[in-house]
This record gives sequence, structure tokens and C-alpha cells, in this order.
Amino acid sequence: MNLLIVYLGFIISALISIFNKKLGYTFSAIFSSIFIFYGVSVGNIFGYFYVIAGLVWLFSSIFSIFYDNYGRWLSPLFIISILGMSVAFTSNNYVSFLAGWEIMTIGSYAIIGLNKKIDYPAFTFMGFGELSTVLVLAGFLYAYNVTGNLEFTSLPTALPLIISTFGFMIKMGIFPFLVTEWLPIAHGNSPANASAILSASMTLVAIYGIVKMALLSPILPIFGYIIMSIGGFSVFFGALYAYVSNHVKGLPAFSTIENNGAILTSIGAYMILPNSTLGYFALHTVIVFAFAHSIAKTGIFLISGSVEGEDLDHIQSIRNKLGKIGGILLTSSMSGLLPNIGGVATWSLLQTLFMEAYAFHSFIPIIVGSIVAMGEGFATGAMIKFISFTQIFKGKEGRNVKLFVPFLVSLFVLFSGSLSYVFYPKIFIGGVQSLGVINGLLIFSKLSPTKIFGGISPLYVLFLIGIFSVITLAIFGKPKVRRTEVWNNGVKKVESYTAFAFANNIRMMLTKLLRTKIYLHSLETSADIFWEFMYRLSKKYVDFSRSLARSYMNSDIMWYMIYMIIAFIIVSILVVIL
Repeated sequence: MNLLIVYLGFIISALISIFNKKLGYTFSAIFSSIFIFYGVSVGNIFGYFYVIAGLVWLFSSIFSIFYDNYGRWLSPLFIISILGMSVAFTSNNYVSFLAGWEIMTIGSYAIIGLNKKIDYPAFTFMGFGELSTVLVLAGFLYAYNVTGNLEFTSLPTALPLIISTFGFMIKMGIFPFLVTEWLPIAHGNSPANASAILSASMTLVAIYGIVKMALLSPILPIFGYIIMSIGGFSVFFGALYAYVSNHVKGLPAFSTIENNGAILTSIGAYMILPNSTLGYFALHTVIVFAFAHSIAKTGIFLISGSVEGEDLDHIQSIRNKLGKIGGILLTSSMSGLLPNIGGVATWSLLQTLFMEAYAFHSFIPIIVGSIVAMGEGFATGAMIKFISFTQIFKGKEGRNVKLFVPFLVSLFVLFSGSLSYVFYPKIFIGGVQSLGVINGLLIFSKLSPTKIFGGISPLYVLFLIGIFSVITLAIFGKPKVRRTEVWNNGVKKVESYTAFAFANNIRMMLTKLLRTKIYLHSLETSADIFWEFMYRLSKKYVDFSRSLARSYMNSDIMWYMIYMIIAFIIVSILVVIL
């Protein structure tokens, strides 16, 4: 397939959307579908990334047809961001990747800037985005320096991987750069459809970049352990902040950090021993987790776009059965529950970590696995809070066409999990006839081609849930529920259980860490201590630079001469050394 057709298609879609938003989004959905078919035809591990991204764009574009009330510029910028991602995904050289990377970043910055409530989130996003670009560019330049080739090709050293990985991690909002994910979405007032592609597919480009560079680089186990550890901490802090967040889009934004941390942990596990059965399993864990996160998170953000307001305690929503079913399936997947794809991904990640601990007698995978498990607990609580206050207990019953797309996404999440065998190579697929699991319906985790560590059958889990539900219904019948008015001693009932109270136990236990603040006429927020530290450090640096500049840039010729002499000496030394 000629990729120029896809690129031109997105460009034409962006131009059309300036004059007719719905038609532009329709064309965007069509060319996203073409991109999906291209991913299927590729036939290698990168094809999975194309399919995942295409599905995110497809669902987001369809939702946008019913959603976009943000003026004439959201739709073209939305499609331009998708264009940049498609260029980055399909590039075969460093230059075109960076071109797509910048188109994606600038388009997203414009979306956040045009729909801002306050200025600094957009500038913060752009600042960290360009820092990310600088590191990725530095890694690519060093790769060109050692290979003399602008094409993605095998590297004799792991240094380009190390440098570019930290650039990609910034874009993913990985610890301690959590601010790059939650701030633009929560306080930049990013629209729901844009938030979906920011969280689900923009970070996917960064994951793709790390995987691509890792596949081209020599083995460096110590870097794998470092990446694994950083990923584990990102899982914990992302899930913790999601649990205590009351922001309808801030909560899933923090959840994205948690998911990206889990994916980074899997990448680290792969880097430790890539040329082994265990490493091969870890690599496909990356794919499964990326799929689970990207698709389900798209649905979560689309649900956030179906409500009005920002604070979970004060939103206005129209709920219905489609929203409830879709929301429960999506949040259960994000909680790591089977038979959804998220359950398969979480099982696969924990199996990878415990296999590495068993195989190498290493304590690091055990510690990281424990941290990930704690993070998953917070993630489950966060997802329960989100769906409870957006679709189950809040709002009023009614027709809401916006909920149909998240419902479709939820069905896709359920059936892709039940049929997740397609994500694993044949070496990890089998059966156990003695247990009634026929060949091809069991996913094995393996230490070696012949040594099985564990196994799971998502399709059987789905069948068992269905069978036991039918049996229970046949025996006990439909539950009989009698609803009565609550007696409140004759006083009008005004009490309500709030989203803030839902997570208040953790806030009280971790007061020093979370530092929750309640502003007048605003929602309650917990401080991102890593962002506060970076902000204070930057402010001190600016103050120091200003005072230093004023001390020698003061029209005194003596200070100018001293400055020029020192600069000349430093440059001379560098010339001699280099």
C-alpha cells in the first residue's frame, strides 16, 4: 500500500474539516480504517502499533462527529495531530520520524492553547515536548554519527537508545515527569476527543520509538533494570494520583501514566535478555498492554466527553444502559480483570516479572512486581470511582448518543481480550486436554521453549462467567428489588457520598505526600510533588540567572573583559580536547 494515500487523505480531511467538521471527521475515520488495514498487512511486530493507533483514531473520529462544539479549529488540528503520528509511525529514517513527531506535538499544543482556561498548561506541554524532542534528536544524531546512515539500522552501541529513551519517557509522562500528561489535560481543558489521542496514541508513538531503538541496539541488561524500576514507580504514583483525583479528565490522565509505567516495565524486562524465550514473551507483553491501554483509555476519555463539568462531585450527565455496560467493561479492563484485554495484559506483565525473578534469582523484578501490584489496587479504586460518579450513581436517565461509541469500544475490549491469542506467537499457545482446554485456547508463559511457567485461557473465563450466570439466573430467577424512600427523621435528605470522600482515607494517610488543597469555587486537588520540585528548582535557576546577569551585564567594561577572557579560555580548552 502506498502510504502517500494515507498522508494525503489526512491532509484533505483536515482541509475539509475547516468548512465542514462532521465531513472532515468522517474522512478521518475512513483513512484511519485504511491505516488499520495497512497495519494488518505489514506482518511484523510494528504492524500491531499501526493497528492500535488506527483503532484509536477511528473511534475518536466517529465520536467527534457527535461531540465537537469547540469552534472551527479543533477538527483540523485534531486531524493534523493524527497526520503527524502516522508519519512518525511509518517512517524508516530519523528525519521523517522527527518531522512526524514535531507535527504531532505542535498540533496538540495548538489544541490545548486554543481551548485553554489558563496559559501555563499549554506552555508547559510545549516546553516538555521540546525537551523530549531535543533528547530524541540527540539520540538520533549520535546514531547517525556511529553508523553514517539516516535510516533506522542496527547500532553498535546502546548510547542512542539510552538518550532517546529518556526523551520518549518525557512524552509518556513517566516518573518524575508526570506533569507532561496530567497538566495539559486536566488544567489545559483539552477536549475529550483530543485527550483520547493525547493519552492513547501520542504516548503510543513514544512507546513505538523505544521499542524500535531497543530492537536495533546491543544488549544492555543494566539499562533494562533501570527502565523496569522507573516503570514500576510510575505505575504506583500514576495510580495513586488517579485514585485521589476528582477531575473527570485528570483521573484518566493519571491512569495513563500508570499504564505507560507498566508498558515501560515490560520494555525493561525485554531489554534484560532480549534473545530468549522470556524476552520474546516480554516483548509481546508490551504489545498486549499497549493495546489494552490505548483502546480502553480511548473509551474512558470518550465517556468523560459525554458529561458536563470537571469535578466528579458536580458534573451533569445523562446516563443509560449503554453507558453503564460500556463503562463497567472499560473500567474493569483498566483494573486488570479478565476476560478483558486489560486482564490478559496485567497477567502477562506479572508473569514476566516473576519469571525473571525466578530465572535470574534477582530481587529487582520481585520488588517492581510488588509495586506494580500495589499500583493496580489503586487503579481499580480509581476506575470504580470514575464509572460510579459518571454513569452509575450520578446524573439522570435518558438518551445520550455520545455513549454509543464508548459502548462499541467496550465490546471491542471484551472480545479482543477473549481472543487475545492473536497477540502471541505460536510458541506461547497450546492446550491441556486433561483439563478440557483444547489446543489453541491456552496462553502459556515460558522460561524456555520447553519450560512452562504459567497459563491462562481468556475465552474459557468468558464461557465460565456466562455459564455460571445463566445457571444462577435459572435457579434463583431475576432478583426482586423493592425500593423505598429513606427515612431521615423527618428531615429532608441532603447528605451524599462524594468522590472526594471516596479517596479521603488515602489522603489522610499520605498527607505529607499528597498535600491536598481545596480552593474557593474550585475542585480539590492533590499536589504533584515532582512538578512542584521542578517548578521551584526552575524558579531558583531563573532568579540566579537574573542576578548573575545583572552583576556582570552592568555596563562595567572590566566585567565584560573578564567574561570575554574566560569564554576564550574555555573555548580554547574545548577545541584542544575535542
